[in-house]
Amino acid sequence: MVILYMMAALMGGLISCVLLWPHGAAIALLSMPFGGSLLVMLAAILVYMRASRETVSGKDHAISMDLPQNLRTTESRR
Repeated sequence: MVILYMMAALMGGLISCVLLWPHGAAIALLSMPFGGSLLVMLAAILVYMRASRETVSGKDHAISMDLPQNLRTTESRR
């Protein structure tokens, strides 16, 4: 997830810089952190919505891995 958020921040910063470059270099460079943060927030919301949708449908693997299971022994006790 960390890599996803880092890539979203980089892409958001670059996109905001490119879009605001016609308004001046200073404005474009100062807007990069805001564009990056905005895209990271959007990515986090999408990840949250996807995770909550999977939890509702019963496909959450973290919950299923926490359930205790009966283990079989390979040796028979006589």
